[in-house]
Amino acid sequence: MWLYLVALLALYFLRRWHRERQTVGNLPDKHIFITGCDSGFGHLLAKQLDGRGLRVLATAILDVTRSDSIAAATAWVKGQVGDRGEVMQRFFHLASRNLRLVTDAMEHALTAQHPRTRYSCGWDAKLFYLPVSYLPASWADFLLTRRMPKPAQGI
Repeated sequence: MWLYLVALLALYFLRRWHRERQTVGNLPDKHIFITGCDSGFGHLLAKQLDGRGLRVLATAILDVTRSDSIAAATAWVKGQVGDRGEVMQRFFHLASRNLRLVTDAMEHALTAQHPRTRYSCGWDAKLFYLPVSYLPASWADFLLTRRMPKPAQGI
């Protein structure tokens, strides 16, 4: 009985490992537009994806609150990419101070043929923040804000 369970578990993890290793084909033909590349995650991700052979379109200054700035950036990207462009947005959850864990998750989400629906970077995210995200909102708020400083005057 236990041998069957171990075999099924091993097959599950082998299948998961195989799916996670598959990447999108023709990476040198793909374009990635990254904002905020002057430092931090954007800078590290731009260097990492450039090393993988993707065509990185990076900007350090883009005011996302102004529509004329967004329109200018959109026109510039369309000029660089042409008709080969596809708009894709993927969101990430930050939970670790190791920037490499976060950019590795971003790289996997952008290049994987079967990206995950949720990424958690670091053990603190896996063991605390991810389980808390499944709780009712009031419970999660209580757990996440109980050690935060309280305002001097309530609203």
